[in-house]
Amino acid sequence: MINRFASLVLVIALVFSVASTAARAQTPKNTDTRANVVLTLPVSTTSARTETKPEEKLRGDLAKLVADTKAGKKKLAEPSQFKPARGNNLTKGQKIAIGVGIAAAVVVIILVVHARNHLFDDFKPFAP
Repeated sequence: MINRFASLVLVIALVFSVASTAARAQTPKNTDTRANVVLTLPVSTTSARTETKPEEKLRGDLAKLVADTKAGKKKLAEPSQFKPARGNNLTKGQKIAIGVGIAAAVVVIILVVHARNHLFDDFKPFAP
């Protein structure tokens, strides 16, 4: 009975922790708590001008780069001659052997702990 209760408490705590994380992940809005009205901040025209300048400059630089590349003045970057290292250099058989070894170790540990805890369960030397 106590195991079921503990399991139920654990499941409820897990559900609440996952749900609360998702609820806290939302960004809060600028709202007035008394009137439930969303407040909007005025945007100045100077900030709009400064935002468009880098974008226009980027477009101009990109257009110049494309024109230079088409004219043959600049070359595109060549792919790297070195391939990045992949994996951990183990064959498929070695990976399977490692997995089977880990599974066997877990089973042996479970059996040893069970045998240690229940070795003398039915041992009754002075029973009639």
